[in-house]
Amino acid sequence: MDKINKNKNLKSERGQSTVEFILTFAFGVSLILVIFNTAMNFATGYLVHYATFMASRVYLTQDNFTGTIGSTSLALAGAKEKAKTAFNIYNLNIFKIPNESFNINEAGNTDANTYLTVGGVTTFEMPIDILGKVAGSKKLEMTSESFLGKEITRAECATRTCYGITQSESCDDTYDITLYDDGC
Repeated sequence: MDKINKNKNLKSERGQSTVEFILTFAFGVSLILVIFNTAMNFATGYLVHYATFMASRVYLTQDNFTGTIGSTSLALAGAKEKAKTAFNIYNLNIFKIPNESFNINEAGNTDANTYLTVGGVTTFEMPIDILGKVAGSKKLEMTSESFLGKEITRAECATRTCYGITQSESCDDTYDITLYDDGC
């Protein structure tokens, strides 16, 4: 008789829908969380890319006329600081992206092969999933680049124009020339 009751209990389908619901619910919630986290990663990436672009624009257009003929390091240093200030305006710390993740590829550090890479770069990490159960503790390394290029400073333009006229990089008050070139 015990065998008959055990077989009856095993053949009973009570509780089957509860088990199916729990398994389906867990899968559904996990899928929704993965989609939500991916959407947040994309939205954060777009915001970081916009901040990088705007900071690169500031770097591109900044020229504080502090460089002398042959030396543009002061003008470029001021441009770098202004670009970092522009990046920090966007307060990306809310999304756990440190302000230090933004860097400038400076105009003075390039050669003929890398002159197009002048601009801003932000590298940051985002979690793949919220709970850390699907991918563990792995993170996505994301990079936002905005290589707009840096116009040369007015002082460097003056140096090039002076060299074109006098074949010397030093123009002083003894020359009666106007240093103007629209196409530097």
